Amino acid sequence: MSDLLLFEIEAPNGARAVIHGPGSGAQGIELDEDPEGYWETPTTTIWTEGARQEGGTYNGFRHNMQDVILPVHISPTDDMSWQQVKSHWSAMWEFDRITYLVATSSSGIRRLGLQKVETPKFNPRNDPGRNRYGHMVMTLRAGWPFWVEKDEVDVFQSKVGALKGHVTLANPTNRPMYVKWVVDAPQGGQVTLPDFSWITDPEHEDYIWRGRVVDVPTLVPGEKLVIRTYPDEETYESNINPLFWARANSKEFEFAVPPHTLPIEVPIECTAPNMTVAVYQPRHWTMVMGGEE
Repeated sequence: MSDLLLFEIEAPNGARAVIHGPGSGAQGIELDEDPEGYWETPTTTIWTEGARQEGGTYNGFRHNMQDVILPVHISPTDDMSWQQVKSHWSAMWEFDRITYLVATSSSGIRRLGLQKVETPKFNPRNDPGRNRYGHMVMTLRAGWPFWVEKDEVDVFQSKVGALKGHVTLANPTNRPMYVKWVVDAPQGGQVTLPDFSWITDPEHEDYIWRGRVVDVPTLVPGEKLVIRTYPDEETYESNINPLFWARANSKEFEFAVPPHTLPIEVPIECTAPNMTVAVYQPRHWTMVMGGEE
């Protein structure tokens, strides 16, 4: 892949348009100069300052919503009039549904989910039908302000005589990675999953948890359990028991896989054969391209 960017729009109605790079303009839309806001996730730091304190104290940081400005040229194509192109483009964006800005480069394919914040600014010179051209400025917002790649998935399946195994975890991104586990137990059984702190500094308070595991409560035959480790999501979701969290006795997964973690095998242990353990590894970046080490 090239270091040059290819930008596509992927709408909730299934329509697509290339707006920058090879093939741009084929759908009558081309990105204008000076777009704003998509290069990197906006981040601010949090500080406190006491009345008599000299200087200030750093208290962390937060990632903010990502506001994006996309100015575009609207022109007719061989098979669509200018008005049809404009209608087609307008139908690709909504206030309450997500349209994706898809970026392809040497870093891979990353997607940023966007919604309209306000009515687009439309600035024709006078009569757009006469000029067969219009200029529109889209004001958009990404509530989830990260560029997302397709999840990586690894799977372990227990067998008679081979109830223990491993999956491979890796996090090439520049963000902590909160994995999703999916456990399928056609014959029932229990699974033990890793939840390492990943800390290598013996002086760190989480160093003692570098080998931490979670014993998931026993599943009944035919039960499928989804475990989400991202803190703002419900941890346990069972296809049979909606109150599975109560069986888990409030035991949560605590640790994310750190940024730039090289592939490493982590242990899986089952108590019954034919259990399938899949780990979904999200790839979320703060940058449209780059960020790898």
